[in-house]
Amino acid sequence: MAITMALEESTSDSKLHKDSTNKKELRPLSAVSYSRSEHGPETTSSVEQLKQYKSWVSTERWNELKKIADTAMKDHKVFMIKGGGFPAVRRALTERGWIEKYESHKVRHPPANIDPKKVVGKELTKVERMILYKFMEHHSVDFLWTTKRDKYDWLLSNKEVVISRFCRSIFTTKEGLTASLTQMHWYTDPGTALTNFPRCYNIHNSDNLEEFIEDFRTTACISLVKWFCQMFEPNNENNPITNCGKVPFSAIEFAINRLNEYIVFYSHKDIDNVDDEIQHIWEHEWDQFLTHHYLLVHEKAKFMADSNVNVRQIERRASKALASIAKYWPQLDIDGVLNIWIVKPGNKCRGKGIQLMNNIKDIIGLLNIPAQKNRYVVQKYIENPLIIYNTKFDIRQWFLITNCQPLTIWIYKDSYLRFSSQIFSLSNYHESVHLTNNAVQTKYKNNGERDKALPDENMWDCHSFKAYLRQIGKSELWDSKIYPGIKQCLIGAMLACQESMDKRQNSFELYGADFMLTEDFTPWLIEINSSPDLAPTTSVTARLCPQCLEDVIKVVLDRRYNADADTGTFELAYKQVIPKAPAYLGLSLCINGRRLHKKQLKEHKHHHRSVTPLAPRTQIGDVIEDALQPVPPEYSGPIITDFLTWLNPYDSLPTNKDGILLGPKDSLTDPRKTRKKSRI
Repeated sequence: MAITMALEESTSDSKLHKDSTNKKELRPLSAVSYSRSEHGPETTSSVEQLKQYKSWVSTERWNELKKIADTAMKDHKVFMIKGGGFPAVRRALTERGWIEKYESHKVRHPPANIDPKKVVGKELTKVERMILYKFMEHHSVDFLWTTKRDKYDWLLSNKEVVISRFCRSIFTTKEGLTASLTQMHWYTDPGTALTNFPRCYNIHNSDNLEEFIEDFRTTACISLVKWFCQMFEPNNENNPITNCGKVPFSAIEFAINRLNEYIVFYSHKDIDNVDDEIQHIWEHEWDQFLTHHYLLVHEKAKFMADSNVNVRQIERRASKALASIAKYWPQLDIDGVLNIWIVKPGNKCRGKGIQLMNNIKDIIGLLNIPAQKNRYVVQKYIENPLIIYNTKFDIRQWFLITNCQPLTIWIYKDSYLRFSSQIFSLSNYHESVHLTNNAVQTKYKNNGERDKALPDENMWDCHSFKAYLRQIGKSELWDSKIYPGIKQCLIGAMLACQESMDKRQNSFELYGADFMLTEDFTPWLIEINSSPDLAPTTSVTARLCPQCLEDVIKVVLDRRYNADADTGTFELAYKQVIPKAPAYLGLSLCINGRRLHKKQLKEHKHHHRSVTPLAPRTQIGDVIEDALQPVPPEYSGPIITDFLTWLNPYDSLPTNKDGILLGPKDSLTDPRKTRKKSRI
């Protein structure tokens, strides 16, 4: 019996090795390991190693492990989790009858100095893991869960392998998302796809840098005009004008004039203006204005009293300009009056290197730092965020893409809120106030003056947030505005990014999107992250993350074989409908004509047979077809040859050996024209 088992093992391993050789180019290197373990002898073959391992388990257990491995390979239920972790994924797959093939560095050879009969517990489990690994060593996995974008996983793997990553997801970088969403207006579909995204610029690009400078200046003008109008509201007791003021009224007039020029330009009323009529603004004028803006808005400076200035007239002009520009400045509400921008390194995550700035020279100065390797993006900071108990928060929303062509998006209905540890303030630019990333907030202690209703862990799930909305009398907003707005933002963003996505089938990926709400409860997309943090760092994530991973397996595997399978908390938010392309999109080269009968040939034998193809004439009303219209002869050859003959009719005439025409050229003339000449 032992000899028979050894033969079976040898035959099985030889077959697996042969199959692996034939399909070498189809396997991912991460899913099939050829490296030998550092704990065992390098010259020992797989068969000899299996014989060695057989002494560590009973014969019944050995046969059971072999049957488990053979069944898993036959049913294509071998999975690998690359990088470790994710116990929820491992548990979900194991419950569905899948067998894990561990990475080569996670399996070990049995220690030589331990009695095999005394091995129990975890040590025995590791030995069985090694035995299963050796049984499946040359078998490519059928399901690969990975956290890295290893190019071999996609270039060398079998197309049937299900992989938890797309090869390209440029929208998960700050630079990529900024570049992709510049085209999002083409994909706007009210009620389905509508992305709110604060304007953002890749300032390492010279063209984008110029656009940012222009945006910063225009925003400063709008901010000053808005601030000026607020100062003269009836309920405002602050007087912005004093005798010892530092800023002249020319600053507000400068801002109003720039806004009017902007309105004229975008309303196309300046088309007929000549260059001499366009006022040029010099750099030193902009520098002076930005200084005045900073003094008034940030330093609480005042205007200098001037008896020659009609303040009420300036106020009316400012109000009119502010009302008119709202049509051409859609993000007017989120701008505030402080002109704050958030600067982010394009290649970092978890809140690293992010700064808040309000001085354009400081922002541009980041580009001039010697040996600077970071490429920054600059995004307009939302100055009117919704705050809960005077504390800033954002929303982490998971969504799953199971196909890029057609685009299929699943959204997880349970999200969670991340709070700041400090009280919100626009005058304090510290990261603990404005960056709600859990990786940032864990570095700081909660402010003792925060409201006691806020969680100590700085996290709420969406159900706690709904309870808060009910408390303030806004219970309907989550279902009517917030959650639908989040779905529309994600759909619009993914449609704008679809062209750059990886089109590989049998790939999927779970993403984490960050949203902020404005005071009117409108969701704004901030960024999208790949490999979102799914660790149980708080009681909220400890409950939500494992359930989310379990539901991912339900969508990816269960629904693959059963369209009616339960998808857990995931909701199918969007499935793209791609219309079928017509069979042929080119020009129609069909040539239609009428057959010439013998009787007609006798009557018109003095005319040369014309091969000129004419398109069929469509009869409209009582129009009668002209009987003298030249028609092509009956033709059964290639259509394209007849078409070329029609393009050069002289090629159809008889010629001698020198290529000289034997017949008159008049034979090619339209009979109607010939008849007209004879009448004359």
